[in-house]
Amino acid sequence: MAAISPGIVAMVAASIAAQVFGLFLQPLTRGLTEPLPTVAMAAAFLIGIGLMARMAHAGSDLSLLVPVMCATIPLGGIAAGILVYGEVASVAKILTLVLACIVIGVANIL
Repeated sequence: MAAISPGIVAMVAASIAAQVFGLFLQPLTRGLTEPLPTVAMAAAFLIGIGLMARMAHAGSDLSLLVPVMCATIPLGGIAAGILVYGEVASVAKILTLVLACIVIGVANIL
């Protein structure tokens, strides 16, 4: 496996950003009935997943990158829901999710 180069780090960041943007657009699609937000959401997810495919093709260490992405994308979606859409999230819920991300990180190290 190739080392994690700055290009791979940029692809991880761009993939996470694209997928979180897709999550941000999801409510705007009104159940996939609004064409423009639906196409934008699909494009954002396609870009994010496409970047993941490019990372795999480049030989990056997916056993490290995928758990990081699996932790950060849901947290980004939750942050978007709270900060943009005014959703309510209890401190216990947020702490539980952060703890789950820490457990994933520790499990990846073992």
